[in-house]
Amino acid sequence: MSDSDNGLPVSCQCGAISFRTPSSKPLGMAHCHCTDCRKQSTSAFGTSAHWPASKVLPLSPELEQKLAVFTHPTDSGNTKYCYFCPKCGTRILHVSHLPDGSVRETVAFRGGCVEGLDWTGVKHIYTRSAVMKIPAEWEQYETFPGDETKKA
Repeated sequence: MSDSDNGLPVSCQCGAISFRTPSSKPLGMAHCHCTDCRKQSTSAFGTSAHWPASKVLPLSPELEQKLAVFTHPTDSGNTKYCYFCPKCGTRILHVSHLPDGSVRETVAFRGGCVEGLDWTGVKHIYTRSAVMKIPAEWEQYETFPGDETKKA
């Protein structure tokens, strides 16, 4: 990554929210099959691209003023802060706060809101909750990589 990396464009459906990722290359991407991501995306899974929290947080005051936030507890005991556009309802990103109050080391941007992503090598995570058959040759994990041994 060079100093001239201006990141990738991020926007909601109506265009009221618009900014750039911290760089053009995320740390990784995942199709998440957990119940929360399925409900939020109203689909079989939700797609996220992850960037370091230290490069995203704190959100700029201008961006934070434009976003609405929904918080809820997760099965792991964390609290998820879900930022979305109050005009069109599009979820833009979410941040997990650990039980001790610290922030998880990555921030998840909703993949469909980020233009120019390289979609190769996307992992399938939380497949224990999947409602679709995932081909065995696709990289997949019953929970989160590192939390278990790779399934396929």
